[in-house]
Amino acid sequence: MIMTGIGSGIDYESMISAIIAAERAPKDSQLNRQEAANKNEIEALKEIQNTINSFRDTVEDLGSKRELEKLKAILSNEDFLSVAVDANAVAGEYAFDVKRLATAQRDQLFKASADATFTQGVIKFGDAGKEITVDIADLQTKLVAAQDTKTQELTDSQLDAVAKKHGYDLTVPAEKAEAEKALTDPTHEHYDKDRHDSYQSRLDAIATEKTRLQTDGVKLDEIQKAINTDPNNDSVKATLVRSGDGVGIVLNASDTGIDNKIGPVSVTGLTANNNTVDLTKPENGQRNLQAAQDAEVMFGSMKLTSASNKMENAIDGMTLNLKAVGAVNVKVEADLSGVKDTVKSFVDEYNKIIETVNTYTKSSEDGAAALSGNASVRSMVSRLRGVISDEYGASTFSTLSQLGITTNRKGVLEIDNKKLDKAIEDDFEPVANLFVGTDTQPGMMDKMLVVLDDYHKNGGIYDQRTDQLEYNNKTLKKDREQLDERMKAKTITLRDYYARMDSKIANMNQTQSMLIGMLS
Repeated sequence: MIMTGIGSGIDYESMISAIIAAERAPKDSQLNRQEAANKNEIEALKEIQNTINSFRDTVEDLGSKRELEKLKAILSNEDFLSVAVDANAVAGEYAFDVKRLATAQRDQLFKASADATFTQGVIKFGDAGKEITVDIADLQTKLVAAQDTKTQELTDSQLDAVAKKHGYDLTVPAEKAEAEKALTDPTHEHYDKDRHDSYQSRLDAIATEKTRLQTDGVKLDEIQKAINTDPNNDSVKATLVRSGDGVGIVLNASDTGIDNKIGPVSVTGLTANNNTVDLTKPENGQRNLQAAQDAEVMFGSMKLTSASNKMENAIDGMTLNLKAVGAVNVKVEADLSGVKDTVKSFVDEYNKIIETVNTYTKSSEDGAAALSGNASVRSMVSRLRGVISDEYGASTFSTLSQLGITTNRKGVLEIDNKKLDKAIEDDFEPVANLFVGTDTQPGMMDKMLVVLDDYHKNGGIYDQRTDQLEYNNKTLKKDREQLDERMKAKTITLRDYYARMDSKIANMNQTQSMLIGMLS
């Protein structure tokens, strides 16, 4: 009920709104401040945790001896092969002589004019037990039958469309007959000429195709499709190869190597109804274009063979990708630049944590930062700095500063590139030991992971704090709902109070008017 103030002329509703607004303002302000503070803290914690997660990935890399002992391959010539190496490779020099590449079997079935059609012939290929057979006469029969299927499917779809539009039930013979008339009979009330013309045009196209198949036979691309879609064919693909004097159907083995050869290929009884190329000529008939063979590489006096041009682990830790015939010298050595990149990533990711923490903990003229005074964040930074500045007995390099990595006054790490390069090049093993440790002494990354696991993993310190803040916001939402209910009740009470007052004032005004009337 809205207070109109008819009896007194007073705007009670505005008075009530002002009273309610004044009463709820302090609590509203408190709830808004707390919700905003919680939201800002959650966002800050999540951003810090994101930087920790990224940093932890880099720490894991630096904590792996294998990652630090990356190798690289230097080739005397990259035209003949490429080499990929992993930590299982042995540094040294290797000589390879690529004698031949792996190839896939390739056979021409036959070659004819582009518009040739066929009614007879049998194509067979594959080894015993896996032989694929395409009988052209049988294919012709199946394709003709497929046209009949297309005709029926087209008619069914058209009738279905008519039935849906006009409400016919096609399961009822009489109604189906009506749908058929609506589709084809110009005198029917639901006949649509455009629909009928489209339907007839598509029927005519199917009929033309059926006549072509029955009269002329199958085309080259239909034979190709029959080969490629045969359910028993999973290793050979047919392609059409066009040259100046015709189009050839060529079989290609999917994989290289002798073990993946197509097997015997034969084409017999081929009859063309429309063929301007003489199939009796040797170049137009069935012939092998490329034999299947394995790749062969000489490693000194040792012969290496492979069904493919990718030789994986022919030598431990080395994968050869063959490109062409020729000799190549390969030098496998430590990838020192890769080690430096990993160390640099460590420094960059650590600095992101510090910079992000600084952003959310330093107050400004606009007010306190989201994590200003947050004890868990201060503790984390202190622990990280403790690991960075600590001394380690696993290496002759006991501190990061000996590698040229120091902390500046802002708390972020800086790199002296010359000093780091010299340490890596001159004493790589001690550099690795500083980060990774040894069998008896922990490295820096061991201690760093202990710290990060308290903040990185699910259920860690920041996860727990975020869960608590989200729970607090749910509580604040309930508090706001309760405040809304109290204010609604207060509004009803005030309206009732002012309604009674308005009634009394109205009565007084009536009495006053009556007295004045009696005295006048």
